[in-house]
Amino acid sequence: MQTEVENAAKFWINYIPDSSLASDKKEALWKALVEVLLEKYMGHWHIERTMLGSAYRSISNWRGLDTVLVKAAHRARISVDVLERWLPRDQIMWCDPYSVTYRVGDHGSVLTFYEDKHGLLEIVKKSVAEKVSRPGSDFVISAYTTPVVIRSADGVEIS
Repeated sequence: MQTEVENAAKFWINYIPDSSLASDKKEALWKALVEVLLEKYMGHWHIERTMLGSAYRSISNWRGLDTVLVKAAHRARISVDVLERWLPRDQIMWCDPYSVTYRVGDHGSVLTFYEDKHGLLEIVKKSVAEKVSRPGSDFVISAYTTPVVIRSADGVEIS
């Protein structure tokens, strides 16, 4: 969770130009945002089911600054006006296990800011192993498609 949260904080802080906030203040804001996010996500971080709680872990500047951004600004003793001036509007970011993604606007594409492909691959391997190891299971795994498709021997798609 630490790596994802640090990248999520970096995502937002990178929008603030160095000329508008001294580097020590910017660092203090980044640290405060990391602390606030770690506190918020405690108990809502599900390694095995990465999408569970994703909406709860989202941060937005949709119709106003997200409360975690405001709380971090207060904790770092930085005016919320700085965030309101520099952070893009109509943006949402999701901080999930193994990835930090974002979207600009209602109909924009979801883009990746950070991704731990090794962690994601381990979750897929574990999920496949659990499905294959079920008693009475007979699976055919095709690695020639992306993503990997798991079908039972009778051709019914499982995943």
